[in-house]
Amino acid sequence: MSGEEHRPIGHQYALAMLDGGAARVREVATASGTQGTLDAFLRVHDEEPVPAFLHSALCAMSLPTKRPKDDTQPIVREDGKYALAINPRPVLQNVDGKSVLRSLGVPYGAYPRVALIYLLSQAVMKRSRDVYLGRNFTEWMRRLGYQTVSYGPRGTANLMREQVDRLLACEWQIRWDGTGAEDNAFAVRDVKISNEYAGSLDKNGAFAREIRMSEVFYSHLIEHAVPLNEVAIRELKGTPTALDLYTYLAYRLPRISSDKGQVISWDQLAKHLGNDADSKRFRQTVRETMQLVSAVYPNANVDLSGRKVILHPSPAPMERKLVGPHLRLVSPAVPERAPRSSVAARAGRGAAPAKDGEPRVAFPEGTLSYGDREKAFRAIGLSKGHPWSVDDMAAAFRKGFPDIKRLRTEAEWLRVWEAFVIRYAERRALRPDD
Repeated sequence: MSGEEHRPIGHQYALAMLDGGAARVREVATASGTQGTLDAFLRVHDEEPVPAFLHSALCAMSLPTKRPKDDTQPIVREDGKYALAINPRPVLQNVDGKSVLRSLGVPYGAYPRVALIYLLSQAVMKRSRDVYLGRNFTEWMRRLGYQTVSYGPRGTANLMREQVDRLLACEWQIRWDGTGAEDNAFAVRDVKISNEYAGSLDKNGAFAREIRMSEVFYSHLIEHAVPLNEVAIRELKGTPTALDLYTYLAYRLPRISSDKGQVISWDQLAKHLGNDADSKRFRQTVRETMQLVSAVYPNANVDLSGRKVILHPSPAPMERKLVGPHLRLVSPAVPERAPRSSVAARAGRGAAPAKDGEPRVAFPEGTLSYGDREKAFRAIGLSKGHPWSVDDMAAAFRKGFPDIKRLRTEAEWLRVWEAFVIRYAERRALRPDD
């Protein structure tokens, strides 16, 4: 097996994209990857990065991945200079007409991680302690990337609601013993993410559309926010270890200054990721998880093959160019070749052939209301972009989508069009007068 095949699959995809574009990426996926990692890589590659943020301490120390045996007890994470304590404080609830003080337990799993990134991102981007959730819980879930929202005892809505309740009811303590000019020591004690809200229902039992972040936590967040890519978060949202590994690398790698990198033990990494599995199982889980993480963060240069973990200096995840030294110092991906004809091929007619046999075409021109090919694009616009005009969305797509003139397969166009429509509808819902 060649050395290149030992690379995480995201690195292989990135190199393939540089050498031969999306067609070459699909060849690599057929030989070594999976459909999931391929789709994640192409979506993150095709979409403009969307800023998201998380507190640096929460990048370095994570929530539990699974429900603890006694989830009413505080969780304490510590590794040298880092320490994080999550204390599930009791909250007053109405049970059968009586006020009862009880603990909801500590948050765990993927749902509170996704919710936390959303809440902190909104606060950082809007520079406001007040975070608007949405008109209802379903709308908020869709903003988080859950397009199918189900109700019932094990439905996604109720699972998320439970974890948000736990998240906002907890008190947090953070200690950070800094060692350098860019890593100053600090301590945040006995604060809540939100002082004025401790559950996803307001006093009348209705969905609370807005929460107010506690002033202490908000002020500290603004100083210690780590930039992430929301597009990548959406791809990882179902796997807590993937979210933890991504956010940890996003914080740690851009801050490494030594060309030799930094060496940490597997036990140290386990403490950072909040994973309590035995050592052998943990290593296997992380190595498998790195395949997906590398697909959405190919610039992350990490060696997980040995007895120690080696972290190499890498660009931040918001950097779109594939610039990591393990990938080569390069400009944006090489565009795929256009047709030899002096007249550009119109979508669906005279399209450029590709090595894999799938024709490369342009995005449809003009209205999407008529035409056999346009039907599929219009159907996505109507189902995912309601109630906004499909042609208005298409015009915005043609104006703002990077590499709009690049030829792609029909499947690729439909995929990136769908992702754009979803984001367009979400943004218009937030700013309906735009």
